[in-house]
Parts: sequence; structure tokens; C-alpha cells
Amino acid sequence: MITVVSIMAGGMLLGFLLRAKQRFISGNEKLITYAIYLLLFMMGVSIGSNEQIMNSLSTLGIVALIVSIGAIIGSILTGFVVFKLFFKND
Repeated sequence: MITVVSIMAGGMLLGFLLRAKQRFISGNEKLITYAIYLLLFMMGVSIGSNEQIMNSLSTLGIVALIVSIGAIIGSILTGFVVFKLFFKND
């Protein structure tokens, strides 16, 4: 855990020092996007190679669908309530 926090703190310090360099920031955004794509691909490879997950995919898929729909509905309702309470000008 110390390693993760140290790496993040180092990144924050570097970002603070380089915040005026717009070229670096735009390049960093592209790098982050590609890193996320790579992480998603590697997670898919890891899941696909795990026999236990692949054998129970039909059961996990239904549960994941229910949890996803619940999260989407909850996010929409929460966004609506926050908008009505804080951003709606009457």
C-alpha cells in the first residue's frame, strides 16, 4: 500500500511542477487513455484464462447485469436529486 501511495504522491508532485506545460498535459491524457485500454484488455485476458470464472459466467452475468442496472438507476436518480437541490434556478 505504501508503494501505491508513494507512486501517486510522486505523480501528483510531478503534475504540480509541470502544470504550466500544456504539451505535456495533452500527451499525458493520451497516454492515460491508452493505458486504460491496455488494462482493460489484460483484465479480459485474465478473466478469459480463468476456468472457474468462465464456467460460472452465466450465473455471474445475471448478477452483474442486475448490479449494473441498479447502479445506473441509482446514479440517474442521485444526479436528478442533486440537480434539483443545488443547480435548479427557480
